[in-house]
Amino acid sequence: MLNAVILFNLCVATCYATTMVEDWTLSFNNSNISQLEMGSSTDILAYVYTNTFIADENLKLQMITTDEDVAYVRQNFFDLPKNRQQIPSNWSFHFNLTAEFLGYTKLYLRVVEIKNNTIISIKSSSDDHLNIVVIRKPQLIDKIFVICVASLMSIIFINLGCALDVEQLKQCVRKPIAPAASFFAQFLILPILSYFYALLIFQNSVSMQLGLFFTGISPGGGASSVWSLLLGGNINLSIVLTTVGTLASFVMIPFWIVFLGKRIFSMGEIPVPYSRIATSIIALIIPLFIGYCIQRFLPRVSRIMTRVLKPLSSCLIIFIIIFATVTNFYLFKIFSWKIILAGAIIPWTGYIVGLLTAVPARLSKPDIISMMIESGIQNTGIAIFMLKFSLGQPAADLTTVIPVAVALMTPIPLLIAFIIKKCFGNKTEIPMNQDPATESMIKDNEIISPDSGNENIKV
Repeated sequence: MLNAVILFNLCVATCYATTMVEDWTLSFNNSNISQLEMGSSTDILAYVYTNTFIADENLKLQMITTDEDVAYVRQNFFDLPKNRQQIPSNWSFHFNLTAEFLGYTKLYLRVVEIKNNTIISIKSSSDDHLNIVVIRKPQLIDKIFVICVASLMSIIFINLGCALDVEQLKQCVRKPIAPAASFFAQFLILPILSYFYALLIFQNSVSMQLGLFFTGISPGGGASSVWSLLLGGNINLSIVLTTVGTLASFVMIPFWIVFLGKRIFSMGEIPVPYSRIATSIIALIIPLFIGYCIQRFLPRVSRIMTRVLKPLSSCLIIFIIIFATVTNFYLFKIFSWKIILAGAIIPWTGYIVGLLTAVPARLSKPDIISMMIESGIQNTGIAIFMLKFSLGQPAADLTTVIPVAVALMTPIPLLIAFIIKKCFGNKTEIPMNQDPATESMIKDNEIISPDSGNENIKV
């Protein structure tokens, strides 16, 4: 009989312990805080429901955020009242949430056991969480920046339309070895690598993943022709590859966003902004079409614009990057070794991929140099434009730091190569305004660069 009583008591104790762990319901009065400005705070109401007796004085309710650098709870522990006489029991708690820095975080509730100011066990965690979005207070300079970016990108693409050479594009179709190799490197290999780099480097930051991915799928930087000239590449091939890459990006950027980008959006519980992305692409196609119409119907105006604006295209891209840096200077608070690594890994991988695709294609040395440069230099202007106009806040602000970092890290290997070329290269070599032949693409017709004309260019 005594053994039966002891066994019964053990069963009751086991059932009680199980109830303590499982019979909790923790919830909030809402599921989202859509836009909380930096430095502000808000009151949140939480509910606790239990189907068990609470006799332990060490049980407390804890509010915890996944990223306290974004938002935090000032008083995050609350005593749970004793309920020895009544079950089920429920309570409500008011607490204050403070927004620290722009970004995304989640708020969870859990019941914990504390001894000597240390959490020794977690009794229950809320299945639901509170999504928190922290943004910056809109400022006048932000509107000026957006207008400047839109205006300057329109100017750049109008100029590209004026300088568009249909004959060069026809030659690409007839002799497609170099453009095909470049397309393979820029639009197939690099986007896939960018996706995996983003997941690997920024495992807990969807915004940074988007910034890295968008930059990796935006090839065709205008500075590639300048570096090709400085490093002894094929300037004509560089111009052709930049043109082809820019035109192809209107199709390939949306393709990769839909194919891989949506996976990143889904991980961050962010809807894919299809309409904004489509609007951004159309906003770039329209000035390109305007420029081409100017070339067809106003050739004199087109030639003047090409002479004046083409040398300024790289300067405009640099201006956009500098303006983005100044406008978003606060982002240097999150400028970590991961940001620097992301800024370097995309262009530097591009140089290697360009080399690995150009060598099997049996291109000439100047063509290989131009291929490497073209594959490595990303169009950070397009990346910033797409991020600013496609994403909502705070993602549009956070992601800007990646293309800025890429722009800062891109020229380092090229500058080192140029210094080595100057110090150890053949000083008696006579520079030419163009490579003797773009052998892989054009053998019969020589393409004359609109920048160089027939004059010798000295580096």
